[in-house]
Amino acid sequence: MTTATTTPIVHGPLVTERLGRVLTVDLCAAHDHMSVAKDSVLPRSSLVVTTAATRMIELSKAGEKLQSIVIVGTSADPTEHPDLRDATENFRALCDKWFPRAKLYIQTRSVDFSSYDVRAALSIYDRVFVRYEWGTSKGFTALTGAKGPQLASLTKDLHYFDHLILEASFYRGDADNTKDTEVKGWVKRVQEIKPIAVHVLKGQPHNPKGAKLRQAPAGAVAKLMEDLTENQGLPATLYDDEALMA
Repeated sequence: MTTATTTPIVHGPLVTERLGRVLTVDLCAAHDHMSVAKDSVLPRSSLVVTTAATRMIELSKAGEKLQSIVIVGTSADPTEHPDLRDATENFRALCDKWFPRAKLYIQTRSVDFSSYDVRAALSIYDRVFVRYEWGTSKGFTALTGAKGPQLASLTKDLHYFDHLILEASFYRGDADNTKDTEVKGWVKRVQEIKPIAVHVLKGQPHNPKGAKLRQAPAGAVAKLMEDLTENQGLPATLYDDEALMA
């Protein structure tokens, strides 16, 4: 007898510094029943939307307040869900009906926004949070495993968004993005992208390749933040890397 995999889909509300009182919806919570395909653990969008709707209605009728609703992905990036557009339209409708004052966000770690369908879906959100913490092609490949030239393509594709918030962490170890070449390259690219904000997070970077990394010392990060805000003019703010799921 096999045991069904059923990872929770909805988390919260949780209180955070960055996003206020937030409800998190995991579009890619691992489920081996009601999945999008026989060999997939991605849940059907109908399951995710129904679960989110039930919780949102429950909270609204109880008089609860939300400041943001954030869509994330655990077993895969939310941009990889085949029904992202349909799910997003439903999330937008639910948010507008039950929590019209709340903002609808999506958090992605994708390094590929070349798909028009993905970009169209992301345009529905109030804010798109994207990980972007590499100043050189070498550093990009070391952490993501993607080919170096893809960093230029990623940077170009991010120009399509005018509601973008970049997330980054400073780290040292097998890779080090606090080096002058990395910082200068990163600043140059961020200035090209022109996000509405940059959130520098105190935690670890996105590290799918499993490199041995450690958070850069607090003093070094403080020095970098001073340079980024005062000398480079970036709209950067330092935050704790708060969990969005219980």
